Amino acid sequence: MTSTEVPGPEPEWQPAVQPPYYTGKNPAYQYSVWAHVSPLFQVIGVLSLPVQPIARRLRLQVERSWDGLDDLDVVMFRLKGFSFAVSKHDGNPAGVSLVWLTQPHEEADKALDVLLETVGLGEEAVDHRGDPGADPAEPSPAEQTVDDSSGGRLMRRLTLRLTCRVRGVPPSRRR
Repeated sequence: MTSTEVPGPEPEWQPAVQPPYYTGKNPAYQYSVWAHVSPLFQVIGVLSLPVQPIARRLRLQVERSWDGLDDLDVVMFRLKGFSFAVSKHDGNPAGVSLVWLTQPHEEADKALDVLLETVGLGEEAVDHRGDPGADPAEPSPAEQTVDDSSGGRLMRRLTLRLTCRVRGVPPSRRR
């Protein structure tokens, strides 16, 4: 077998993960697995603790990932009929972890209760129930279908609201 050599990057190309939104001279833009799938997830709560204690309790492996915001710790697991993800961005000024369902579900409160009970946490560990950035006038992700023609737009809006919440942008400046 002959050796094929691939040339190195062009000097003016920035790393493929920066800057976001397809700007810059690099023709490639890399996105993370997390950034690809998380817009399909339903945020069900915010916990006032990092991911690691939950992972230790359930003997889970914490994964390092990244998205357009920052590096993050995340665990994904199934528990009593619910599929969860718990994530925390390194740069989150509030120091909280987000609890997600990997598939929207009508019993989100019950799912959060199952997680709390199994991990051995009380309500004092819950900073917020539900999606902290959700607009009460809009249907929840559980009420939406991915096939809906506006589904992509809705998921982008939900992701933007979550991004603003994680970054600490006040509601008056969110669009």
